[in-house]
Amino acid sequence: MTNETRTSKPGRRLRWLLMASLALNLAVVGVVAGAAWRFSDHKRGAGMPPPVGAMLFRDLDAETRRSLRSTAEGEHGSYKGRRRAEGDKVVELLRASPFDAMALGGMLEAQATRRHEFQRSVQAAWLDQIVAMTAGERAAYADQLEQRIQHPKRRNWRH
Repeated sequence: MTNETRTSKPGRRLRWLLMASLALNLAVVGVVAGAAWRFSDHKRGAGMPPPVGAMLFRDLDAETRRSLRSTAEGEHGSYKGRRRAEGDKVVELLRASPFDAMALGGMLEAQATRRHEFQRSVQAAWLDQIVAMTAGERAAYADQLEQRIQHPKRRNWRH
């Protein structure tokens, strides 16, 4: 009877040791898997180059960007304010009785026109900046753009 008691104690200890080892291994696997998930490109759109229009806008000097934004914001004082006002107008037109599809279509068309005019003004300002560069500056800038397109993970798109 004494031999049975002695052999069961090391077996019980070994079982607890194996369970503790398994728990520790699972914890390590969890940490490694979590780190792999965190630092992988699992986010939607990761690895996509930035839109060309965004690159052009970011490459303009701060004063030009401020001026273009101010023009786009109009009387609303901010881009957020203008978008809120446009959204409120859509809601108002949707709730109108009788519903006026022409008014809603006109509002959407005016919004598209403003967006297009903003894009054209950004393009014109950017082109003016490019025209003022020397051939060497343009070549260096082209290299920078190529890097941003080829390596889109970098978020520092400005030079």
